[in-house]
Amino acid sequence: MAEITLSNYVGFIFSEITKARDIADRHSRDIALIYAQDEILKNFSVPRFKIPKMDLTIPVLISGAKFSSVVSFVMKEADFKTYINTKINNAINTIRINKSGIKLDFTVVTLNPILIHRPMRPAIAPIRGTSKGATSEETIDEFFKRLDTNEDPSEPDNIIRVKWTEVFNQKIIEHKLLEEYKKQNPNNELFNTTLAEVSAKIKAATIITQTKMENLLVNPETNVVKTGSSESSVFTIAAQITEEGIFIRSVKDEESGIVNQIVEFE
Repeated sequence: MAEITLSNYVGFIFSEITKARDIADRHSRDIALIYAQDEILKNFSVPRFKIPKMDLTIPVLISGAKFSSVVSFVMKEADFKTYINTKINNAINTIRINKSGIKLDFTVVTLNPILIHRPMRPAIAPIRGTSKGATSEETIDEFFKRLDTNEDPSEPDNIIRVKWTEVFNQKIIEHKLLEEYKKQNPNNELFNTTLAEVSAKIKAATIITQTKMENLLVNPETNVVKTGSSESSVFTIAAQITEEGIFIRSVKDEESGIVNQIVEFE
């Protein structure tokens, strides 16, 4: 199926009408030159084709449309910072718990005739907050700004990897757990796991916020418009073209000698 944008289709029709007028005017000019050389014809007016008004009715078969979508990162800054801090705190907690080497132990309490197994919780206080060091907090701020101003929000992977690496390393160093982390994660397992989780969270908050039509596509083939159309697929463009004569002449200022070009409409 032949397809063209509606703007190109209608614009082409109008330009063809303009070309027709141009051809007619050039032919009138040629006739004027012939008349000027004839003693009798030079007293006659030169025939000239003119369209004071033209009405057009153009049936248009809709064949499709082109759309564009606007993708945006929609997570609020406060929510983002809370999530990142929670995620890195959990990672720090994991390293500390593994470092303690404490395993869950069980005691058996006999209540005749029922046995109840009750786990003994390790006496390790969870991390209540992150370090207030400016470096890591500024990195988290920059992390959000980079995502919020990303020119292509649908491709955040590079930003996520770079900035999460910085946050992860800075926090581990601040808590003096770098050597312990290396022992526990010789293949960077914890980092890779958290990176995947952070990436999934950010991508889930990157959504289509706007969809707009870029072009309306039409089929200009007249036989298709006649035989392959329905009331829902065809609409009619009613256009009226009014002719205006445009003249460009030069006017010379007698005092200054400056020549100006003036455009006049018929």
